[in-house]
Amino acid sequence: MSSAARVASAEGGDRHSHPTPRGRARALNAPRAALVETNAAGVPLVINRQQVALVREEWRVVDRWWTDEPVYRRYFDCVLAGGMGVVVFHDAVGGGWLEQKA
Repeated sequence: MSSAARVASAEGGDRHSHPTPRGRARALNAPRAALVETNAAGVPLVINRQQVALVREEWRVVDRWWTDEPVYRRYFDCVLAGGMGVVVFHDAVGGGWLEQKA
């Protein structure tokens, strides 16, 4: 028996089984809280202390309105003054701003 097979056998699996993650898996590009300053219309002017150079696109998502956990979000695809792209959204249900890297 190979050493890999002995280790797998000792751990209760075979050499083709996958190890169990040691913690919770984190989603790729998961939203994070953002500090956003807006104009009177709610359009971002500053995101995480960086000036917004351009708002490329805006859209709304209304989903799961028929459930106990509806989704009402207003998204903005922005370019910051340094050239980095970022997508932020205001969560109308939770009341906060979140960001995702573009």
